[in-house]
Amino acid sequence: METGNKVIMWTAQTQIVLDTLEKDGVYYVKKQYIDEKYQETAWSFRLAYHFLGEGMEKRVPRPAKAESPVWLYKDPKWTGAQGGAPLMKLEVPQEELLLFDMRKWNKILNMSLVGTEEERRSFDKELERQGVTDASDVLKKPFYPALKRKIMKSWEKLFEETDVEETYLQGAVWRIKRKWMVRQEKFQPEQ
Repeated sequence: METGNKVIMWTAQTQIVLDTLEKDGVYYVKKQYIDEKYQETAWSFRLAYHFLGEGMEKRVPRPAKAESPVWLYKDPKWTGAQGGAPLMKLEVPQEELLLFDMRKWNKILNMSLVGTEEERRSFDKELERQGVTDASDVLKKPFYPALKRKIMKSWEKLFEETDVEETYLQGAVWRIKRKWMVRQEKFQPEQ
């Protein structure tokens, strides 16, 4: 359900986020949280988030305090909320929201090529010909600049206008504002 120029989205956040919203009226993600959360695999998240941040900035102005996007979902089941976690329903102004296909985003998070089945099979054969057994090595190591460019160029497909099933719509905002909150509830898994 959309109201005016606002889109209903869902997110699961920690109590600290809710406390910050209550105190300050706005919440921003800090990049240091990425390193703390993901530790030895943080390099891949930093790369993916940097890519998304640059693309998002071309479409949604970045506020001065924003370091990294906040994830939102059209379908609350994708929020990652565990039983009892704070789940927030938000009405987000369209001009502050970037929507995309979460399946493409997951390929980016996995350091994979975004493309059709045929394009991915062809790329896998190319990796095999070059002796690459772990596709993430292409992005992690300096030995494959042409393959790296090909993967990262494919990521641009995240921003292409496509008809995405509503259940697979993911969104990103630079911040969450308290005034966007429609309601907050504890996540209850489906029975």
